[in-house]
Amino acid sequence: MSKNDEITKSVISKIFHRFETLITMGIVVLISVMILAAFWGLIIETSNLVLHGAFDTLDHKAFQSAFGMVMTLLIAIEFNRTIMHAYIEERREAIVKTVVLVSILAVSRQFIVFELNSISPLILAALAFSLLSLGIVYWLIERKSSSNVKSPQRD
Repeated sequence: MSKNDEITKSVISKIFHRFETLITMGIVVLISVMILAAFWGLIIETSNLVLHGAFDTLDHKAFQSAFGMVMTLLIAIEFNRTIMHAYIEERREAIVKTVVLVSILAVSRQFIVFELNSISPLILAALAFSLLSLGIVYWLIERKSSSNVKSPQRD
């Protein structure tokens, strides 16, 4: 490879890295704004539920709605953290592991917010299979990363 080719690749790499940094920071800011808006909505919804006595009667749907909002916030926060760590640490395995965990949270959220009486058995089975599949993927990733820690590489 000639010196010109190396310089060209280096310049392109630097430009792409700056572009990637700009987009990543933009995404982090936008998701942070969405998290703040969702948190504000959760505060308003919770205060309305308390003021109207929905928590006093232990209304199942009120709790389901509130916990669905909390789970959505947790998913968004974890997703935002994943994006920030993807940029800062540049460890792809940790990113994949976190994305799988966020996916498990998202599917679990569906079980919380759905009315089991009104959902079709096929959709319920698909969600259960998705959760099982994601659990297996996470287990495989954990198993692989723990085997890498236990067996040090030799030079």
